[in-house]
Amino acid sequence: MKVRWVLIGEVVAAHGSKGEVRAIPQTEFPDRFLGMDHVLLFRKADSEPCLQIKIEECRLHKGFVLLKLQGIDTIEQAETLKGMRIKVDYRDVVPLPPGRHYIFELIGLRVVTTDGLDLGVIADVIQTGANDVYVVNPNPGITRQRQILIPVIDSVVLDINLDTQTVSVNLLEGLID
Repeated sequence: MKVRWVLIGEVVAAHGSKGEVRAIPQTEFPDRFLGMDHVLLFRKADSEPCLQIKIEECRLHKGFVLLKLQGIDTIEQAETLKGMRIKVDYRDVVPLPPGRHYIFELIGLRVVTTDGLDLGVIADVIQTGANDVYVVNPNPGITRQRQILIPVIDSVVLDINLDTQTVSVNLLEGLID
């Protein structure tokens, strides 16, 4: 697995005067916080957690997650956590229904056409609202473009295989010209 930790929230402010923090959920499943017993906190540049703190209370309020963390009892202590990121081990993400994938699972997958042409590697996923778009860094000699944009629609993206780390696509005419 390429990713060890997955972002699920970010502490944005202290909340009240008793040490609670307000976090913006960075997950489609903010209810997951309600079942957690601790948080792993990371500074922006950290590759490993700098703090693991037990959750005493948790509630959702107006799009935020409000957390009362053990040992954080004042507004001043809560403010020291501002900007910290809340992450979970990739094995602890909420399972998605069949056919759906997390972006972190897609980054780095090889994109191969139905004709066997290896286009390159997914570098990013753009979420447009209508459909996602895979941003592919092309292999040398495939195109003069710096990136290939693959629309994630049923007629184009035929299969995603995490075991072989490949995405099979039906290449639309003009995408690599």
